Amino acid sequence: MISTSCEDWTDPESIDIHYPTFEEQNPQLYADYLKDLKLYKAEGHKVVFVSFNNPGNPRHQSERLTVVPDSVDFICLNNPENLSGETQAEMVKIREKAIRTLACINYDDLENEWNKKAEKNPELTEEEARKYLNERTNALLALCDGYGYDGILVSYTGRSMVGMKEIPLQQYKERQQNFFSKVMSWQAGHIDKMMVFYGNVQYLDPESMDMLDKYNYLILKTTSSTNQVALTMNAMTAIQAGKEAAGTNTNPVPTDRFIAATQLPLKSDAGMLIGYWNTKGERSLAAQGTARWIVQASTEFTRSGIFVDNIQEDYFNNTYASVREVIQIMNPNK
Repeated sequence: MISTSCEDWTDPESIDIHYPTFEEQNPQLYADYLKDLKLYKAEGHKVVFVSFNNPGNPRHQSERLTVVPDSVDFICLNNPENLSGETQAEMVKIREKAIRTLACINYDDLENEWNKKAEKNPELTEEEARKYLNERTNALLALCDGYGYDGILVSYTGRSMVGMKEIPLQQYKERQQNFFSKVMSWQAGHIDKMMVFYGNVQYLDPESMDMLDKYNYLILKTTSSTNQVALTMNAMTAIQAGKEAAGTNTNPVPTDRFIAATQLPLKSDAGMLIGYWNTKGERSLAAQGTARWIVQASTEFTRSGIFVDNIQEDYFNNTYASVREVIQIMNPNK
């Protein structure tokens, strides 16, 4: 007797369906598109940095580098270690579009790692702290070669040194100088790689400021800014910090490569505090407001582009709608 149960015909079966890509459908048109895209990025334009919370192994479309808008210039991977083979292959693929990937070297993360160790073992010494921080810094810098990154983004928040007592101040300066000496040593052997600073210039030890000219871009920590005036004040604060450090000498803070940082709204933010400005009682999107600030004229400094934090949040917004609008504002018809 032949079985006719529902189980015989309702079991799911995996079907391998291949949908041809634009590249496969018309190779010549795609080649022409890539040529125009590379020409656009080689010419003067407002550059676009984005940060990406990449998983160890991408499973969903929103976790793939290849779906980021083509007009983005740099993707900074917030989790630069333990990249999957898939992600490495995507890094190669997007390079065809002149999109470069940067490994995020976040000093705050390293300090947090050490502090957790110190909490469990209070007998650990400052010498051991420096050794640990040095080893972790070197390991992260080595990722650039290991995974084929196009460069690094050095994130350093820092804190105000005003009012610090002598011993904490000395420790703060020594750790900072130690960290950046490792970065500068790496840069000397990787002059072909991109190097970007992301942080508060005003919290740098004056002795560390001379290194800033080695960075291709300086991203200002402005994600918490609430309007365009605050963006301008942040840039001027960085310039003033350089003037105070220089005295009668040349300002060590280069003003021809400033990037403003912004962030996108989060679905989990019920109060709508993240990714928004509130000016005169009117709420507006921070990313778009920052983009409009970028294209304004300035005599004191150059507004070179934008840094959009954690753009994977924007994938579900009509496939990066906010990021595309930001790009259009800064580089019309691109």
